[in-house]
Amino acid sequence: MKNRPLFTVCLIILSVIVPAVGWGGQRFLKELKPSLLEKYVQEQEVLTVSGTVSYIDQKDTYRAIYLKNNSVDSKDRSFRESNILIYTDSDIKLHIGNQVTVLGEAAFFDHARNPGNFDQKLYYQRQDIHGMVWASQIKLADSDVWKCRDMLYRFRIAWKERLQKTMGEKEGGILSAMLLGDRTGMDQDVKDLYQANGIAHVLAVSGLHLSFVGLGIYQLLRRMTGSYLAGGAGGILILGLYILMIGCTVSVVRALVMFLLRVGADIAGAHYDSPTALSLAAVIVLCWRPLSLTDGGFWMSFGAVLSMMLASSLSGNIPAGGIWGSISIQIVLLPVLLYYFYEIPMYSVLLNLYVIPLMSVLLFCGMLGSLVSIFCAPVSEVILGFCGWILKMYEKSCAYVLKIPGARLVPGKPEIWKIVVYYSILAIVILMLRGKAKGWKKYVYACVLWGAAVCILTCRPEERGMLQVTMLDVGQGDCVVMQGPSGGTYMMDGGSSDVKHVGRYRMESFLKSRGIYQLDYVFVSHGDSDHINGIEELIERQRLGIKIHTLVFPNRKTWDDSLEALYKLAKSAQIRVAVMEPGETIREGEMTLTCLFPKAEEPQEKGNASSLVLSLQYDMFDMLLTGDLEGEGEACLTQILKEQYRDTRWDVLKVAHHGSGNSSGEEFLEQVQPAYALISAGRNNRYGHPHQETLERLRRSGCQIRSTKDSAALGIRVKKNIMMVEFR
Repeated sequence: MKNRPLFTVCLIILSVIVPAVGWGGQRFLKELKPSLLEKYVQEQEVLTVSGTVSYIDQKDTYRAIYLKNNSVDSKDRSFRESNILIYTDSDIKLHIGNQVTVLGEAAFFDHARNPGNFDQKLYYQRQDIHGMVWASQIKLADSDVWKCRDMLYRFRIAWKERLQKTMGEKEGGILSAMLLGDRTGMDQDVKDLYQANGIAHVLAVSGLHLSFVGLGIYQLLRRMTGSYLAGGAGGILILGLYILMIGCTVSVVRALVMFLLRVGADIAGAHYDSPTALSLAAVIVLCWRPLSLTDGGFWMSFGAVLSMMLASSLSGNIPAGGIWGSISIQIVLLPVLLYYFYEIPMYSVLLNLYVIPLMSVLLFCGMLGSLVSIFCAPVSEVILGFCGWILKMYEKSCAYVLKIPGARLVPGKPEIWKIVVYYSILAIVILMLRGKAKGWKKYVYACVLWGAAVCILTCRPEERGMLQVTMLDVGQGDCVVMQGPSGGTYMMDGGSSDVKHVGRYRMESFLKSRGIYQLDYVFVSHGDSDHINGIEELIERQRLGIKIHTLVFPNRKTWDDSLEALYKLAKSAQIRVAVMEPGETIREGEMTLTCLFPKAEEPQEKGNASSLVLSLQYDMFDMLLTGDLEGEGEACLTQILKEQYRDTRWDVLKVAHHGSGNSSGEEFLEQVQPAYALISAGRNNRYGHPHQETLERLRRSGCQIRSTKDSAALGIRVKKNIMMVEFR
């Protein structure tokens, strides 16, 4: 510390910033405070916004325009707002720096609606963006252009188009993500494949890219001119333009700061100190965007560099790179991976042994091929074709590795205290390895300690003997997930009529965060799309997502075309399909799932009235899951309950058909007498669910009502006959 005064100062600053961000919240961070837009404007309110175009993100069917320095006129008042996101399908030609006037409806970002889901609000809060406008009209108010930034933006678009034209949309899109940081239109399956195998870092413009560009230019010019100053100035200029083109991210700023210190040390003839450079970069990033501390990218970027430093200090004469460096990164970043991504790609160490070295070749050939395409297209096609061959090799390697047993472990999201314990033990291990003691025993002790830390991080002994039921917020749809007391996993329905890709983005991410990599049973109440389209997604994503062992249908007489199609899809994916009849049960210790309805011997109309109905019982806890049951079906179920469950007072009722007025009638509720009624319904849904008459009947029955429409995900935990109801 004595010889590193700047490092010491940075540590002191970080010791202030980190608690301020972690525990200070709105008291210290303006990004977390409601902006004037959030205070004065209601959702869907029409307003006029005038601002400056700072960035344009072209999607497949629309554009996202980032406006800064905005003047907002609402029905009540006028005010200023620093940043607003505009969505438009207008084809008006815009340039960076233009002044525009937008008329449209205001909308706001959501926090994660389920545990494990993407937190859209926090993502935009990091960028100090607090609202968006769906534009119905957009006009150019001033044609001023920020010439340098606009030129680089146009250059980036042209570069991407050239890559896709030469290599094809798939490989061209992947290389565009690697070279330009532009993932728009990139194949989603490739993203997921890279993520599942632990090589998704190659898709982000990171320190490797900037080192290749900045240090490459710096060293080339230094050798050509014999001057550190000329080489440094050229490297900084080119790197600065490259960053202006691709945009500033956490990893980019971190790499830029460390590059500038490296070049500055060379020019001044001083010693370059990596810990000082890394700590200064952290201070600059957190002063620029304090909420980066909540971003997995921050921890991955800084953690990877820190891992390499630790590996170098512990390895002695062993090179810090290669397998030792890769293992060190995995060990240090294990809690980060689990906290943000919930799973461990077990063979990523081996994949990265050749993926990372080939990245330098890929970047060089990608840039060279792009440059040569200006002068000689045939030669460019050969060079970029070689890049395509490398990318195909990446994809085939990832697909092959996923077939190896144990390729992915899904322990789920660890609690913060477990992460603290892990890093505390890891610090002890590092001190032990750096100690003066010799011999093999210290390595054995270190491995044992680290193994204990991994067990603490990944195991969930507190969940043994506990029943967990979660009604997910899937918008206007249904999905109930159950985790049994012995670790069994069950799901009742899964779909939505207003949330796109509900299986991937709401159901799958929740399941992984809970450490669920396989669903033992998935029950399908009936064939409406808002109950099954998420299940269809899960089936289509068996290779990369959540495995389904058994799909359970109601009796065959109730199947409509949708259930027939789902059956065929499941069989094509080699998923076992079973039919459940009334009286049949699935047992897990003291927990039972029993089918109550519909009966095969009685004629039933297809659809809602023949929904599969299950009772869930564990010790003294009883829950009734009713699908979309209504009409004749509800009348039949009421009779069954009178005959077989006359003395049962149900703790929880999953209210049928999203609280529709056609379900949960007086006679039915009189028989069930639930303590809690859980309703799955989308906010602002066009059906008006739950209907007021249903809510009134539920209130008269004396139960407490909880709805995903109001509270997002709803959770129930039962252990030792104690029931805890949780809502967000």
